[in-house]
Amino acid sequence: MRCFPTKNRSLRILESTVTILAVVAALALILKRSDARASTNEKAVAPSGPTVEQGNKNIKVLTGMPEYQLIPTMKFFTVSLGVSCTYCHVMSKDGKMDTAADDKETKRIARGMIKMVLEANATTFHNEPQISCYTCHRGQAVVPKFSNFPVALKTMSPPAAGPQPTATATPALPTADEILSKYAAAIGGQAAIARIKSAVITGTVENASGSTGTFEADQVAPDKGYDSVTTQRGTRVRIVNEPRGWEKNAYGVNELSGQQLEDLKLSLALFGNLNLREQFSKFEVAAKEKINNRDVYVLNATRADQKREHLYFDSESGLLLRRVADTSTMIGIIPEQIDFEDYRAVDDVKLPGTVRFAAVDTQNPTSTRKIDKVEFNVPVDDSLFTKPN
Repeated sequence: MRCFPTKNRSLRILESTVTILAVVAALALILKRSDARASTNEKAVAPSGPTVEQGNKNIKVLTGMPEYQLIPTMKFFTVSLGVSCTYCHVMSKDGKMDTAADDKETKRIARGMIKMVLEANATTFHNEPQISCYTCHRGQAVVPKFSNFPVALKTMSPPAAGPQPTATATPALPTADEILSKYAAAIGGQAAIARIKSAVITGTVENASGSTGTFEADQVAPDKGYDSVTTQRGTRVRIVNEPRGWEKNAYGVNELSGQQLEDLKLSLALFGNLNLREQFSKFEVAAKEKINNRDVYVLNATRADQKREHLYFDSESGLLLRRVADTSTMIGIIPEQIDFEDYRAVDDVKLPGTVRFAAVDTQNPTSTRKIDKVEFNVPVDDSLFTKPN
C-alpha cells in the first residue's frame, strides 16, 4: 500500500476541515431561511382550533399540528409502514393504549424519522410536503438497504434506420369552464339544480372492516346538513349548521371547524355534487387519463381554504366519476378518494346511486354507500341541526 508524505496528509486534513465547516455554515443558512419561510407560512394559514399538544400528552415533534389531523396522521403512519398502532404504542394493563408512554424504541425512532422528513421538506422542497414516510417505506416497516440481485439490465434500442414517423399532434384539452358546464348539463342543468332547496337521502352502507348498516343524509340549502350512519358498532352523527358543526360518536361530541367543517359539508350530495363550481376559487385542466377503461378529464381545483382536490370527469358523458382531496400535513400529503357510480335521475336531476369512500386507514380503507331513496324539496325537522347531547 502506498503512503502519502506527512506534509500532504496534513494539507488534506486541513482542506477537509475547511470543507466541512463550509458545509455546516451553508446548512445553517438554509435552515435559517427555511425557518423564516415556515414562520411566514404558519402566519398565512394558521391552524383552526386546538393544536395536538394542547389536547394530548408528551407531544414532542408534531407540535403546532391541528388537533383534528392527529388521528389521520397516525393512520397514515400505520399504512406507510404496514403496521398497527401497537408497533409504536404500548397497551396498559387495563387493555387501553397508553399513547403518551415512551417505552418502545420504535416510537423513539419514529420521532427521529419524522424530524428527518420535516427537515427534508423544509430545506430541499421549500416547505412543500413532497415526501413522507410512504416515500421510502411503501408499506414495509423496514426499508430495504440494497437492490435485489441480479439487477435487471436495461438495453439501449438500436438507432432507427430511415426517416422517423411524424408524431401525431396531441388533441387540445377542453377548458375548465367547458368541462364544468358539460357536467352541470349532464346532471340536469342549472335551472333544475337551482330548484332543489332540501334533500333527504337514505340507503345502506358496507365497510371493508365487515360492518354493515344504514345511513341517512338530510340537507337544507344553503348551510344545514345532517348525516347519520348506524352499523353493528354503533351510530355516528355529523351535523353542519354553519358557521358551526359537530360529530357525535361512541367517544362523545366533538365540535368541527375550519377544513373539518368544510370537508363534512362537501361530503353531502346537495352541497358537494350539485353546485360544484361554487366550491373552488381556482381550476386548472391537468390531463386526460383513464378510470376503468373510460377516458376522463382531470381538473386540479383549489378551495377557498387552500385545500386542493383533483376532479375526474367522464370525457363522453361529462359526469363526475372521482374526487381526490389532498390534506396537507406536517408529515406529508394525506389523500382521500370518493368514487361515484350508477348515476340515476331523480326529479330531472342525476345523482350517483353508489358512492365509495377510500381513506388511508388500515382498519377500514373503504366504505361504500348504496342509495335507496332520494327525496327533494321535502320538509326537514330543524331540530336535526342542533348540537347533539
